[in-house]
Amino acid sequence: MRWLWCWVGLWTASALGGGAASVRFEAQTVDDAIRIGYGVAIADVDADGRPDLIVADQHRVLWYRNPDWTRHVMAERLTERDHVCVAAADLDGDGRAEVVAGAGWNPSDTVGAGALFWLEAGAERTGPWRPHPLPAEPTLHRIRWARDEQGRQTLVSLPLHGRGNDPRSGVGAGVRVHRYTPSGPGSGGWSRVLLFEALNKTHNFDVVAWDADPPDELVVASRQGLYLWDPAPGQPSTLTLLATNDLGGMGEVRVGHGADGSRFLAAVEPMHGHCLSAYRWANDRWVRTVLTTNLVEGHALAAADFLGLGNDQIAVGWRGRPGPDSTVGVALWVSRDARGRQWEMILLDDRMACEDLAAADLDGDGDVDLVATGRATRNVKVYWNRRR
Repeated sequence: MRWLWCWVGLWTASALGGGAASVRFEAQTVDDAIRIGYGVAIADVDADGRPDLIVADQHRVLWYRNPDWTRHVMAERLTERDHVCVAAADLDGDGRAEVVAGAGWNPSDTVGAGALFWLEAGAERTGPWRPHPLPAEPTLHRIRWARDEQGRQTLVSLPLHGRGNDPRSGVGAGVRVHRYTPSGPGSGGWSRVLLFEALNKTHNFDVVAWDADPPDELVVASRQGLYLWDPAPGQPSTLTLLATNDLGGMGEVRVGHGADGSRFLAAVEPMHGHCLSAYRWANDRWVRTVLTTNLVEGHALAAADFLGLGNDQIAVGWRGRPGPDSTVGVALWVSRDARGRQWEMILLDDRMACEDLAAADLDGDGDVDLVATGRATRNVKVYWNRRR
């Protein structure tokens, strides 16, 4: 593991329709010796008040202590197959994150592959954590925390395929999306309930507060399109189509906000696709604006106000294909008008084969930083936001 610092860009916000403040991102390589950075989460692991990085590497679950980024191994080879995802949150209010990891990744095995583990920290959180298996669906692919009707943090799991489906077409049984409710971070008895099973090729999802009621809603990217799952308290939950396309659906989704408070949906189309689009509500429907069709294996999104413009920007990562001529990268897309019809790209990195992205203020300066994990580049990078 070594550190590498470099300036990845300098632009003026006035060129993007903003004020005169400069916009700069500084890249730091946190680790250049991982295998495949399938997933990254950001949470305070050791209760020092600083958000740390947790990475689902191919055969390890790693965490990096902020600010020196010392690497610690939480778990190794939870299954013979690859690890694939990770989620972290403080469940009991002690300032220390609890961690859950998905493993057994084999997207071609829609019957037997897939595993999920709650990782229990020992007295020293820098040492190995004890894995506790939880029930899991085949092709488990993404996990995120979402609040339920009581405001409790619960874990939502999203497989890629329905049970027994053809992995190439994805058609057949609906993907079984579950919610796990922890009985306590010190106990292995987590309850599990089925939320819905209606979609296919569900590659990713976002957790949002779509309305004013207590439980979080989910926006799911699937072969059929973008869907909103709404667990209205005291009523049956609903699954509503928001947007679709003629490309074979969506692979990534994040929900962002405009300066007027309205939402937009950022999507990579189709799964592992070439297209980045933004959808805004207008004339009683979600209207699509294509930002670019030049992604190569688009695989990661984040939405946040990185530039302090009062509206969210879209960070997108693409991992490329095998071979020397394929492009990879991480870029920021900035809306130039209130309606989100005109966008401009800021290229952050053309040497990162991006597998996943996460955004948070890592140094407490009030600006949102970006974290990327690489696949072919086998690395973890922080893009420090130095706009001020």
